[in-house]
Amino acid sequence: MAVHTTLDALIRRVMEEDERKFDLLADTRRMSVEAETEDGDVVLSIDQPTGVTSLALSDHALGQMATDLEIPKRYFDRMKVEAPGLFQTNVHHWLYDKPEKPRRKLVRAYKGEPEVGRAWLSDRYRRLDNIEIAKKLLPEFDGLGQEVTFHNAAITDTKFYVRALFPRMEAEVKVGDAVQWGVQIKNSEVGDGQFDISNFVMRLVCINGMVVAKVMSARHVGKRLGENLSDEAVRADDKAFWLAARDELRASISEERFRTVLNTLRETTDGETISAPIAATERLAKTLALSDGEKEAVLLELASGGDMTRWGALNAVTAAAKGVESFDRRVEMEELGWSMAEMSEKEWSRIAVAA
Repeated sequence: MAVHTTLDALIRRVMEEDERKFDLLADTRRMSVEAETEDGDVVLSIDQPTGVTSLALSDHALGQMATDLEIPKRYFDRMKVEAPGLFQTNVHHWLYDKPEKPRRKLVRAYKGEPEVGRAWLSDRYRRLDNIEIAKKLLPEFDGLGQEVTFHNAAITDTKFYVRALFPRMEAEVKVGDAVQWGVQIKNSEVGDGQFDISNFVMRLVCINGMVVAKVMSARHVGKRLGENLSDEAVRADDKAFWLAARDELRASISEERFRTVLNTLRETTDGETISAPIAATERLAKTLALSDGEKEAVLLELASGGDMTRWGALNAVTAAAKGVESFDRRVEMEELGWSMAEMSEKEWSRIAVAA
């Protein structure tokens, strides 16, 4: 994972990765796999007119293959390490099980030594790549008619994030506790989630972030590749998509949307307060599906912050998010903070009065 603090560094990284990418659309009957017992690596070989392409499959691609072939992941992983012959027999059976009905897969890959298969996808997968975001959306920040500060960005094994703030759009949730309005663009080139544009709130007192109010969300599903759709039609469809994304990015500045979110956050400063922090954190961890480590971090943040309102509790969650190793999980926890703001009074009361 790489976290970038300048827009130039992000764009360079996106361009470098784009140079390494290539895609293969192939019939599963022209594929074979081999598991290497020492480290559990799996090599996928694809027979093409130009020769055989061999790819070392990433963990993400292997997970997608297991799901696609309907082999339980735990059993799939055990076979490739402990019984590579059985693994090969099972995978080949399900790759070739319907010889009368060709089945094509889109395999996304990286050039290198070895070449890496990074995704195993349907031939209906719509490719919305990070390079298109860099070309078509990031330049829009210069023309939004609003001061924009690049906050940060991350490229993980499966996702892309970029965040920007609008410094002039700032207000207090309560006295001395201000937030700034911003936007987050998220994408996955490998089928690990949707493309989306979401608004983003930054709490200035401790630089906690919170992902709120999704502006646009799009699944990576399109027409079946190579069938009944000309290159010209694909380009026209893509152009329409990115124009819509541009318009939604522009709309993300909305003062009205900021005021709506701000009012929701202000409501969290009133109402039921936590009477037993340990019990409340236990209930909160179950509600939000937090790990034991995350639960302990939230309790520490809650106790050190001393604010037992819902506002204090949701900020304990977003503050704890900064300490997790995975940027993907960090964003998930920041989204959980907003889900707490949107809880009903009854849902919040069950947490606050837990004993």
